[in-house]
Formats: sequence, C-alpha cells, structure tokens
Amino acid sequence: MRGQRIGNNFGLQSANRTRPKTADASGKGTVKKSFANRFSVFAKAGGDAYLLGTQPKTRSLTENPLYHIIDSDEGPVWESTEGFTVDIKNPKKASKLHGMKTYIAYQITPSTLSVTMAPTLADRIPVSKLVEDCWALLAAKTLRIAVEWVIIATVFTHCFAGRYEESFIEKRMDQLKRWLDRMTTHAVVGRCDVFMHFLTCTDEKEWKRGKRDAEKDDFLGAAFFNVISVPNTPLDIAVVERQHENFHKFVKSMDASMAQICQVIHDHGKKHIGPFKREYQKIGKAFTELAGSFELDTRPRSQQLTDAIKFTGRTYDEIGELFAAQPKNDNYRLEDFLREYTGMLSCFPDMINFHKVRPLTTNVLCTI
Repeated sequence: MRGQRIGNNFGLQSANRTRPKTADASGKGTVKKSFANRFSVFAKAGGDAYLLGTQPKTRSLTENPLYHIIDSDEGPVWESTEGFTVDIKNPKKASKLHGMKTYIAYQITPSTLSVTMAPTLADRIPVSKLVEDCWALLAAKTLRIAVEWVIIATVFTHCFAGRYEESFIEKRMDQLKRWLDRMTTHAVVGRCDVFMHFLTCTDEKEWKRGKRDAEKDDFLGAAFFNVISVPNTPLDIAVVERQHENFHKFVKSMDASMAQICQVIHDHGKKHIGPFKREYQKIGKAFTELAGSFELDTRPRSQQLTDAIKFTGRTYDEIGELFAAQPKNDNYRLEDFLREYTGMLSCFPDMINFHKVRPLTTNVLCTI
C-alpha cells in the first residue's frame, strides 16, 4: 500500500552484517601486507625488497663497504673524506647541430688529477647538460630520483636572457664552481665513480658509455645500502623520534627565515642600483649646477670656490656609482649562497616524511 511501511526496513533488503571469517582451520589470523604503498619512490627503488631481504643476488661489497657512517659527539655522521678542488676557466662560445644550437663551454680541471676535460667534449656537449646528466645519475645512484637520505645540492637553473654577456658568463662560472666545490667535498658524492667519470672523461663516446654503465649499476636504488657500514651502537627510538621532531621544526622555521632574508637582500641590492644611486647623483647634479652658476663670476678670487663645488658634485656622482657597483661585491654573492642553501633545505621535507613512514613500515615488516 502507498505510504505503508513494510516490516521495519521500509521495503529495503536487510543488510548482511555477518563478519567474514578470516581465520583458517588452525585458528590463526592472516595478515594483509598493505603496510606500504607499492607505488612509492621507496618501493620502486627496492626499499621494501631490501627490508624484506628479497633483493636479487648481486655482487656483494658488505665485507669491504665503500661508505661508512660513524659515531661522533653530535651523533651518527658520514665519515669525512679528503676532498679536492676544481678549476674552471677559458669560457667560450661553442655550437652544435651545424650552428643551430649555441652554448658556453668551460674547461674543467680537478686539482688532484692531471686530466683536463678535453675541448672536444666540452665543445660538443654543454657543461650544463653534463651537470644535469651527472646529477640525475647521482640521484639514481643513491635512491633513484628521490634522494631522500643523501642531500645533493640542486643544479643551477637555466637562464637564456643575456647568456653571452660577460657578467652572465662570470655568474654562471661562479655557480658552477660552487656546485662542483660542494660536490667534491661531499662525503658520498665526492667518492662516487659517476662523479669522477663526469670530471675525468675526455671523450664523448666514453661519457655516454659510462652513463649507460651507471644506469645499469648493481647498486642502484636501495641496493646502495649494501655498500654502507653503520655503527653497532643501538639507537633509542624515543631519542631518535624526539631529535627528528626538533629537526622538523628547525627546517620549517629556517625555510621561512631564509625566504625572508633572501627577499630583503634582493630588495636591498636593487635599492643600491636604483634609489641610492639616484639620490646621491641628484645631490651631485645640484652641486654641479651650482658650480655652473659660480663660473659666471670670472673674478680670480671666486675660482677656488667654484672648483671646490665642482669637486663636491663629482664626488657625489662617484659615490652613487659606488653604490650601484657594490651589490656584486657582497649582496649578489650572499644572495646566491642563501638561495643555494634554500635549495638544499627544499630536500628536507620529503626526507623528513620518508623517515616518519619508514620506522612504522619496518616495525610492521618485523611482525610478519
């Protein structure tokens, strides 16, 4: 009947609320292994396979690991290595594809090696391309594309406006020099065969062959853990989590502070070129015009005063030029350094999230 309730469910079929049986005949429950996202970068890099011990058998270096983590007064750190420096010089304009593509080529020479990147390689492959390839291979060497446990400084960005001007070439050389200096002193990257191949290869075919070999390395991704030795000292999980949380707060606060100081330094440099220079030159112009008025007085006793006023005007003009030239001596360098540091800070959020999830995953794995 219309409007009449049928039973207690308004004509709807009763829901099946019977719980499915999950225990086998022995009375033991089953565990669903959905503890981690199999599509995560860590899983794709073989991290879960490493924790489960199901990695494919490859050549082992566990008896003689390449990299060491040691205990220090401030906690576990990478064992320091003897770094080296890199000299960059002789920038010149080069081209490829019959002149369709042009770029700036540099000569790179490691201080500890008697090898210079040959002009044939530097002229045929842009250094920026070599650096990008090297960075990508280093990322793959550590943990695929995530680099979630080894900080690698970011590669400088492309800039095409005025790329052949002398000031731009000098700035790009300085950026490349800082990046290479950081890499050569890096506890992991500085000893990496991929990085050494980048520095010492003198032939384009050899470079490509080394690149292919690195892409097929036995210790890509989480397999890289097999070449690391760690201290035997057990870690207190409560202490580790507390330090991790404090570091998370530090990174968050530092990131905001760095963004603020970078903007302040940038604006201050623009003021040197603009308002500061204009104000001093405005004063200089006023004194110069005043001196022009005094020149109308041709009496000898006025000449000394006229010269003094002219000198004052020129001095203010020169002070304005000094203000405009000052940022390249301090502001620009400080800003570049701060932005490089900001780039490294940007690596930490993913790293922090990575370390938040992995202990939980490891605990689940240990109970299976």
